[in-house]
Amino acid sequence: MKNMIKTAAAILLMAGVLSLNAQETWSLERCVSYAQDANFAVLQARANVKVATLAEKQAKASRLPNISINANAGEQFGRTIDPTTNQFNTTGIGYNSLSLNAGLPLFNGGLIHHSVKQSKWNALAAQADAEQTANNLALQVAQAYLNVLLTEEQAENARRRVVQSRRQLDVTLKLIDAGTIPQADRFNIDAQIARDEQAAVLAQNNVDLAYLALKQLMQLEPEVDLRIERPEFEIPADLNPENYALQPVYASALETQPNIRAADYRIKSAEEAIPIARADYFPNLSLFASLSSNYSTQFQRLIETGETKPAKPIIVNVGGNDVPVIFNDPVYRAERIPYLDQLDENFGQGIGVQISIPIYQNNRVRLNVERARLGLVNAQLQQNQTRQTLKNDIQTAIANARAARKQLDAAQKTHEAMLAAYNNMDKRHGLGAVNALDLTTAKTNLDNAENDVVVARYDYLFKLKIIDFYQGKELRLR
Repeated sequence: MKNMIKTAAAILLMAGVLSLNAQETWSLERCVSYAQDANFAVLQARANVKVATLAEKQAKASRLPNISINANAGEQFGRTIDPTTNQFNTTGIGYNSLSLNAGLPLFNGGLIHHSVKQSKWNALAAQADAEQTANNLALQVAQAYLNVLLTEEQAENARRRVVQSRRQLDVTLKLIDAGTIPQADRFNIDAQIARDEQAAVLAQNNVDLAYLALKQLMQLEPEVDLRIERPEFEIPADLNPENYALQPVYASALETQPNIRAADYRIKSAEEAIPIARADYFPNLSLFASLSSNYSTQFQRLIETGETKPAKPIIVNVGGNDVPVIFNDPVYRAERIPYLDQLDENFGQGIGVQISIPIYQNNRVRLNVERARLGLVNAQLQQNQTRQTLKNDIQTAIANARAARKQLDAAQKTHEAMLAAYNNMDKRHGLGAVNALDLTTAKTNLDNAENDVVVARYDYLFKLKIIDFYQGKELRLR
């Protein structure tokens, strides 16, 4: 039994090692691609594209003729009209009617033509909306991805500070043993270690939360062991956000942003809505054709039997005398006509042209035309609003990038100053010139400055990526 347990434990351990070795790291590009294929909002937007495409196909199909087959069968009782002989009949009649009808629109005021064009613009607008949804998701994933990198770096720094604090405790203990500093200085170092350990726990919690936010955007379950790449990237030193100008970035965004294209397409669609509404002013002309036949259980033919029977005498006046004249009439028998023979004998065809001329429609057409014109005005206003929002967002993005660059420069200068102060304080502490409280204070200031640099660095990087996004560049960290 013990051997079985050991064997099972060994297998589980090996499986765990293989799982760790086989674990893949996800790049930003892979995370974005996966999210765009799994996110419900993107999938719904793509479904809307398919719906719009089907609407376009349906509009084009309106040019084709309509063909239908009609059939009915039943039993008539009482005084009814035989559908085959068109005679009144009081007996039960079984009947069956078949017809093939076709219709082809010839003229409808341009309704079909403009409907096809409108559906085309609607399909293009839906496609642009889907691209915009995917792009917005990509930006959110990039922000979540960078947040994971930020929290991981903060967690690594927090763990390193714990190690440094413990080393500082060793140095402090040696100085206490040498009598250089008092015993009470140890308590300050112990408190610093406790604070650093607490900060490390909080930093790891932030990492877990950052991964959870990324998984949620990617529609991954929380228990999925996701690990992302930590690419080596450096922000170019010669990159200066002050060189960004609104108009060039805005001009690029007008060419690359899908929501701008969607607004333009919707104006085209609204323009087509006006002639569609006006089409009801014009007559409708269509061509129709039909084939039909009928069957009835009472439809019969008379067949001579070869026999005769005396008919009622006819009185003929001959020479002033009435003389009865007798003829023999042939004898007939009734025979029901077979089903296929009836269909052949009752087969009929028809072809013609139908026209419908509108005269007065309660001002419905005029109001629809006015409504379509207002729809065009609204589409134009929405286009202007979209462009203005884009311009405002770009202005904000450039201002944020410039502010982030200044914040990073200030954070780096502060870090350099705090590092020099800490090194000086550490040397003086080693000589016993300062107490542990002064040293821990300097270390806390250095830790805060270091964290500010990390935060400012990733914030500046993300602000630059936003500008790249408006310029239509692919989201990459390399």
